[in-house]
Amino acid sequence: MIEQIRYKINFEEIRKSFQFKETGGLTNSQGKKYRLLPYKANENNLVSNFKGVVGAFSRGISNKEIKEKIDVNLFLDKVAEKIHDYENESSKEKFKDIIETMFIDGDELVNFNIKALNYIYSTKQEENIANFMISVLYSKDLDNGIHRLYNINKDNILYKSVLQSLPEIKEKSNEVEKYNCYLPFIKELFIKDFSFLMQNEETYKSYIKRFIEFYYMFYITQLSIKLSQFQEADLTRPDLIYYTLDWEKTSKNRTAYRLGWQCLEPKVSDLFSHVITLELLNHHGQEKQLGYIEIHELFRSLDENDVANEINQIIEIYKNQLGNDIDWDTLQHKDISTGNKGFDKVYYLFDVVKHQFKKSTRTRANDAYKNWFIKFAKENFAKRRGQLGYNLNITEEDIIFLTKVCIKNREKIKLNLLFSEFEKRGVFFDKDSKERVIQLYEKLNILEKKSDSGDAQYVKSIL
Repeated sequence: MIEQIRYKINFEEIRKSFQFKETGGLTNSQGKKYRLLPYKANENNLVSNFKGVVGAFSRGISNKEIKEKIDVNLFLDKVAEKIHDYENESSKEKFKDIIETMFIDGDELVNFNIKALNYIYSTKQEENIANFMISVLYSKDLDNGIHRLYNINKDNILYKSVLQSLPEIKEKSNEVEKYNCYLPFIKELFIKDFSFLMQNEETYKSYIKRFIEFYYMFYITQLSIKLSQFQEADLTRPDLIYYTLDWEKTSKNRTAYRLGWQCLEPKVSDLFSHVITLELLNHHGQEKQLGYIEIHELFRSLDENDVANEINQIIEIYKNQLGNDIDWDTLQHKDISTGNKGFDKVYYLFDVVKHQFKKSTRTRANDAYKNWFIKFAKENFAKRRGQLGYNLNITEEDIIFLTKVCIKNREKIKLNLLFSEFEKRGVFFDKDSKERVIQLYEKLNILEKKSDSGDAQYVKSIL
């Protein structure tokens, strides 16, 4: 006899996980039943510079571990010891000065060799971001290529001496925490693009940081949009999100303004509410983590009144536990008809969770959570444009990088197809921006024109 699938909420687990107090109040829990993002509801040590993330990512995919930061003086002494022919102590010190100039920047190693990436120091927060990226985007199918790339032997004697003088780096089977990959289509693209990046050591060294930053931006922007669409999200392709170019002027009339940061920021602001909603809904006793689409599909196969009753109970115990701290009379909820009474209640549950952050002292927690991404986006992929505020922003270097990634090993690509490849990666340009990109290609002398039609214009490979 086949056991019938049920959706039964474990309310006792919710009470424990969300730390319900006898006197009222709770702690919003995340990541226990549904692991979506590596963020915390506090702003301690927000990560916006991805240098440390690159180090942790590199160690994670190459199965390496390092216990200590580089002691610059000790490192220089060790390199100097490998050269025995010094006329005097002064010449030895001059040699150490040369080594420091060549291989040390501040108190960190210069990226002179792929193996040097593994020596980049990372904070715990940077490691968490790297582990998240590996979990949702990386594939074990890339391991052989990574092994070959990280074990290329160079004949440069100086480089060998430098590498031998660095702290011991150990083999470690890095089992990263498992996050739910909400957007498999991005993972597929990441694998293809990363495979291309691995083909050339210099390309990998030059672009790995921006590559990780770009895919992090791509994933979180699309995740924010898809979550806002609940069960109606199309998880096979990106939604429109427009970027402007660093060197162009813009205005409020531009599509890139209306459908860029102005459109994205409110959705990013709702991330914490979605995370908590999904955490509550996943206290169902089943092993599989369920996103909105899977939950909707499950609810359609069950008695909608029974499911609606379960969600109603979540709403009631959640509201009651928050108590008088929140004015529920001001809750704004638009009745949604999804064709399933149970899933209609999911929208209401989300509105309840979101309302507490607007109308209580809990606003700070939501602000802290969203700022994990907003700070990164503003510092790496946005530009403040006076009274217009922030616009999503792509630099000339980014265009060159994306062009390389999209063309890969082909000699050239049709211009229209190239813009289509950009869009597959979540980068949309309006008409004005496309004209500026074309002008850039002309300046770089990589645009091949057979006519003015986009179908008859080709962009040549950038070496």
